[in-house]
Amino acid sequence: MLRLHDVHRRFGAIEALRSINLTLNSGEVLALLGDNGAGKSTLIKIIAGAMAPSSGTIQFAGAAVTRFDPRYARSLGIETIYQDLALAENLDASANIFLGREQHRRMFGLLPVLARSSMRRAAIAALESLDIHLPD
Repeated sequence: MLRLHDVHRRFGAIEALRSINLTLNSGEVLALLGDNGAGKSTLIKIIAGAMAPSSGTIQFAGAAVTRFDPRYARSLGIETIYQDLALAENLDASANIFLGREQHRRMFGLLPVLARSSMRRAAIAALESLDIHLPD
């Protein structure tokens, strides 16, 4: 489903990623572990479309990925929920999942209001598909 081949990312003289090769199949869940500065966040930003690789190729469902922006990645079904420091503590898990892409409905056909219940249902379904369960 997702294939990275010989992906590199440089920031000037600093080589953040060197020769990354990764294949993820549909339904797989992958954990990235490593020391600070190992390139985990850089790799996730590339996969999520927030940053382009300096070199290498990326394929999604067999097609070359040449566009790097989060909305495009999201249209492919690639989502990123960042670690604790990037979460809004005052929001519950489902609101954090939809942070920046909230769903709305029209109240009385006019006023847009947050569609909290549909966002919560979608968040619960996504988390349950990963065997993560929210407390009631």
